[in-house]
Amino acid sequence: MIGSVALVLVCGCFFLFFWTQDRRSGWLAWWIAPYICGGAAMALYVARGQVPDVWSVGVSNAILLVGFGVLWQGARAFERRRPLLWPIPVMAAGWLALCAIPGFMAVDDRPLRVIVASLGSLVFLGLTYRELAIGLSEKLASRRSAMISTFAFGALFAVRLPLAYLAPYPFGGLPEDPMALAAFNLLVVILVAFFSILMISMTKERREAEQRNYAMSDPLTGLFNRRAFADFAERRARRQVGVRTDMSLLVLDLDHFKSINDRFGHEVGDRMLKAFTDAAEASVRPSDQLFRMGGEEFCFVLPDTGAAEAVAVAERLRQSFEAVEIETATGPASTTVSIGIASTQYATELDVLLAAADAAVYEAKARGRNRVVVAEPASLLRAAAPETVSRLRA
Repeated sequence: MIGSVALVLVCGCFFLFFWTQDRRSGWLAWWIAPYICGGAAMALYVARGQVPDVWSVGVSNAILLVGFGVLWQGARAFERRRPLLWPIPVMAAGWLALCAIPGFMAVDDRPLRVIVASLGSLVFLGLTYRELAIGLSEKLASRRSAMISTFAFGALFAVRLPLAYLAPYPFGGLPEDPMALAAFNLLVVILVAFFSILMISMTKERREAEQRNYAMSDPLTGLFNRRAFADFAERRARRQVGVRTDMSLLVLDLDHFKSINDRFGHEVGDRMLKAFTDAAEASVRPSDQLFRMGGEEFCFVLPDTGAAEAVAVAERLRQSFEAVEIETATGPASTTVSIGIASTQYATELDVLLAAADAAVYEAKARGRNRVVVAEPASLLRAAAPETVSRLRA
């Protein structure tokens, strides 16, 4: 038990160390407290017989409940949710109030105390598991393992409920058995160690993902950049070998954008790009991929979308952006967008579609701008590599 106290406190020191290295990860600071509380609760239990039962049983379990409650708060912080603190003092105060009832601390009521303390711990562990499950959409390799570790911790306390009147302490509420105490203690130490490793791994995975996203994002608009488009094209080429699915690609170019910058300044030009991004995001689905290729040129990839549907999306965006006005010191500024569309009806290679849609944009500008043009099969043939041409003509 003394060795376990030391190990739990060392795990808390690990979180303290990593938090000092990454102060942005506030959840690491939250997760220091559960280990301190766990170590203190175990230390009070070790001192049983040397201190009154109100401390070794009452206060130690109250501290343990606080530790599990703070563990839950750390999970909320990890999911970027606001703290919800009131259940923690309510749970701890409720336990202490029960301990103040005459007879609750009696030896004969140990099974009841085991049930009540286990239920309180289960509530907080269940809430912790729920918080981690909420963020499953964030693809972190260690998340599911952390959820399993939390579930196993909860299961360890759950088995105490049916065993309260059947098994020796700490698995139940009968007089303690040294072997049972050693086995329970070993399981706790293993789960604590695994949880610590997994939480730190999740933190590192999130930071690495944020760095990748930053490298793949346009800082002005928040859309993916040209580098992200190249990565997307490479992944799609690997995934789509031998598979043909509908997809449309839009190339969009803001009309007379240079004159906006020249007349109103680059600050207004940046605001215009942001306004176009807002109009675009409101016109497409969450599954569509939006890229800023550079300057005033954009590329949208619409999966599971045929040419006719893509035209409807493009027209909706074109009309929406046509109505946008940016207020400036010298009057309102506005512009339009020309859009070229290429569909997988005639080709599946992303580079072919990009070249054909790019040619369609130039055609839209040649026809007077502020319009949508769909690339014809002949444009796709000209854009295709020689080995692709024969297949397209077949």
